[in-house]
Amino acid sequence: GCGETAYIKLLTQLLQDDLIIANATGCSSIYGGNLPNLPYEIPWASSLFEDNAEFGLGMHLAYKKIRMRIKDIMQKNMDCVSQTTQNLFLKYFENMDDYTVTREVYENLKNAHVSRDLKDLLDYIPSRSVWCIGGDGWAYDIGFSGIDHLLASNENINILVLDSEVYSNTGGQMSKASHIGQVAEFAQMGKKTAKKDLFKIAMCYDNVYVASVALGANDNQCVKAFKEAILHKGPSLIIAYAPCVEHGIKGGMSCSLKRQKDLVECGYLLLMRYHDKTLTIDSKEPDFTKLDDVLKDEVRYNALAIKDKNVFDNLFKEHQKELMDRYLYYKNL
Repeated sequence: GCGETAYIKLLTQLLQDDLIIANATGCSSIYGGNLPNLPYEIPWASSLFEDNAEFGLGMHLAYKKIRMRIKDIMQKNMDCVSQTTQNLFLKYFENMDDYTVTREVYENLKNAHVSRDLKDLLDYIPSRSVWCIGGDGWAYDIGFSGIDHLLASNENINILVLDSEVYSNTGGQMSKASHIGQVAEFAQMGKKTAKKDLFKIAMCYDNVYVASVALGANDNQCVKAFKEAILHKGPSLIIAYAPCVEHGIKGGMSCSLKRQKDLVECGYLLLMRYHDKTLTIDSKEPDFTKLDDVLKDEVRYNALAIKDKNVFDNLFKEHQKELMDRYLYYKNL
């Protein structure tokens, strides 16, 4: 029932061998990199908790530099190879960002007579899509400066935030992604401040693609967002709502797909895409009157109603107003 795994599965299905993952330490590295049972057949490495964006950007820049070196070697050796090999070089120059074409060039050059310098770098000929993957603890908090640096870089690199709205892997502590009134460690009587709006922050940069998705609420919108992010030439950020056992969903995690639909209908989640300075809200008009009933179906909110009904009611009103103001802000945009 964990919401995180479905997004990673989708990404590996869409990109397959054209994928490199830089993974922040957290839930996604524990189930994803628990050696010796690594489930990936593509390049995958786990970084420290705080520097995963820089880690992934380093991979991207190193890969980009090596591929430019390959191009330089090809140009210098154009007169020293056969016409067939020359045609492969030209094909590479014209399609460096196309995985299918560059993979074909790679396969044909493996048995061709080329210089030793080029032979040593053949594995870098196929294009790659680098993705930095991690949770909200990394993206909203301790690794946020790296996320900010990456979004401002204008490099063609991608970020997938698995947003469980709580520090799941370390025991369920309050996160900057937690909402008003949410009960967690260090917020036993409900969080008093609003969730950090990572979507709004990312929109401030030119040439950044941003999407907010919930696979269980609208799978078509989610797949569309992933495809758009892959094709976007520049930084892309997907904020993916991830149901978690820490939420205490009544009925269990097997109900998490319906849960995501309910959260969208009451305005708790907004499904949106921002591309080429155009914002698209994919959610229908929320019915905020349903919010109370929806939240009480999760222990992280209902626990406060049991502890102190007055505190719950006051924080609920703040939470509802904050969600309504957020929706109106994006609607006006």
